[in-house]
Amino acid sequence: MDDYVQRIVRTLDSMDPTIPPSYSPVLPVYSQRPSVPRRVITEHQYHLTSGSKPPWATLKVLSRSPTPSHLPVFLEGDKITGSFTFDLERSDNIVSVSAVAKGQIIPGPADKEAFTFFEVASTLWSKENERSGKLFGHYEWPFTLDIPITVTIPGTNHFRSGTFHLPQTFLERRFPTSIQYMLVVHVSRSKFRVNSRIQTMFNYVPASRPSPPSLLRRLAYLENSPLLGPEADPEGWHSLPSFTVRGIVFSARQTAVTCNLWLAKPLCYTRGAPIPLVITLSSTDTQALDLLSAPRAISVHLRRRLKPLTPASERSGMFDANADLSADPAENMAAAAWWPSLEGPDASQRVGRRRLEGEIQLPATLKPSAQMAHFAVEYTVEVLPFKASAFAPADNKPLLKQDVKVVTMFASNSPRPRAYAPPQYNVAAEEARDNYFNADGLGHVWRT
Repeated sequence: MDDYVQRIVRTLDSMDPTIPPSYSPVLPVYSQRPSVPRRVITEHQYHLTSGSKPPWATLKVLSRSPTPSHLPVFLEGDKITGSFTFDLERSDNIVSVSAVAKGQIIPGPADKEAFTFFEVASTLWSKENERSGKLFGHYEWPFTLDIPITVTIPGTNHFRSGTFHLPQTFLERRFPTSIQYMLVVHVSRSKFRVNSRIQTMFNYVPASRPSPPSLLRRLAYLENSPLLGPEADPEGWHSLPSFTVRGIVFSARQTAVTCNLWLAKPLCYTRGAPIPLVITLSSTDTQALDLLSAPRAISVHLRRRLKPLTPASERSGMFDANADLSADPAENMAAAAWWPSLEGPDASQRVGRRRLEGEIQLPATLKPSAQMAHFAVEYTVEVLPFKASAFAPADNKPLLKQDVKVVTMFASNSPRPRAYAPPQYNVAAEEARDNYFNADGLGHVWRT
């Protein structure tokens, strides 16, 4: 047995950790990583023209975007590579040509000042280095700009100090604050002459990943075998504090059901993958126990909270039309699917106790967890009031809340997580689609 485990560990360690998941909003990917990484390189072109004449300036950029018609896409660690070309039919008195990449937080439509959290520049041509500032004919200057992985922001009256990872591009129509990235080539001319510039926005994706799950869960994923529960795999589960579901059943009597919930460790999950769950319910009230242990009665959700940038933070920040923003500014992003547990003899139907397994399938287009100054994208797994036809909860407040992180890539040296929900119990997908609002255009498939 030890030799077998060691052989599996060597197999896991040999897996290629550099391949990010394919972000398809239709078909989740659970297969092995390809042995040979592939990276799609797309060239984007942007032009400056004068009337009907051919372009006199062209910006070319290489990126991971699936087509030239999409915005350029860069993954954390990528460099922005491209070139800038002049085709001048007459001389032009130019002072300098420079390429600039920058990331900004736009507080909102009412706020004129954008907060620039990173900016890098490269001078492509300068009159100071030439005998004449007049350019005529064909010129081409290649350039490379480094996108930093982290930036350090000094504290001010409006911004929190600290070192932050660059957040993913963020733009949602009903939320005021946005994260935008742009590439600009500035053409500066002499005094009293109009400068020119050519620019494009681009999408940035952080390469964040969780640490590997427990060895037993890795073996289960590799062999496509059932996941072991908290008793058999204590290293693989995070136990949350027990909580009690209180309410009235059949409009006749009060009841209380004690629950315990476990989340798969680590508490960091890749978008497009499932979050495994286990829940137990205990009570001497058999009728209430049967009602509340029905898979559709248990309401566990991945929820998101957005924090806008000051001074936009004084405005309401969420766009869930059904949420009470003043009380709980959160929105449901995905719901858990549940089914009776098969682990152990009669594990799901012991006297006075019920046990269910579950998972939350994360949408592949979720924005990852992020923080930059006061702006933040935060996630929690929350137990909301149970829903059963003959049960009235004591109140409508969440019963339990656990902070989690959402990342963009799978764990290194680990097989991809698998979905285990039986089709007849996986009713969460429709609810997740109804509650999720995608506006950033980053749901296309791309690979390295």
